[in-house]
Amino acid sequence: MNRRLPILAFAMLMLLPGLAAAQVYKCKGKSGETVYSEFPCDASAQPMKLRDDPVAAAAATVADGTGTPAPQENNVSAPTTGEVDRSAERECVANATASIYGPSNDRVAAHQQQMAMLNEQLAGADAQHSQALRARMATLRQAITREHANANTLVNAARRRCIEQYRTTP
Repeated sequence: MNRRLPILAFAMLMLLPGLAAAQVYKCKGKSGETVYSEFPCDASAQPMKLRDDPVAAAAATVADGTGTPAPQENNVSAPTTGEVDRSAERECVANATASIYGPSNDRVAAHQQQMAMLNEQLAGADAQHSQALRARMATLRQAITREHANANTLVNAARRRCIEQYRTTP
């Protein structure tokens, strides 16, 4: 059974590249550190340029027998018209998503900060003041829920606009 474990682990690792086909954003964290995320961190977040198929590029170097990369820019074949449209569509969606979720996340963070302060006040409050604090916290929770719903609605509408703008009919 112990001999099968490395083989099983290797097989599972071979399946991972197919699962890792998400957009990646590079952002600065609050302390200045570099943060990588599959979601835009703010309105200025730009998606990273990743090679579409690094396995195919590596296979092309082995196929010619020389071990040298094929003379293609960035080891990626030239995109077809449909791929160019998809790239522009993805960029449109990414920009719209960042411009909507960035400010929305800032507003939600401000609400959450208010909630944390109210929660601290709640620890030392009397019964009457405690009830008022809980009511204010419930109002903030509703505002956060509305903010998320509104942002999701706006992003979905922006996605539809980007798709309509960049997808051509055959």
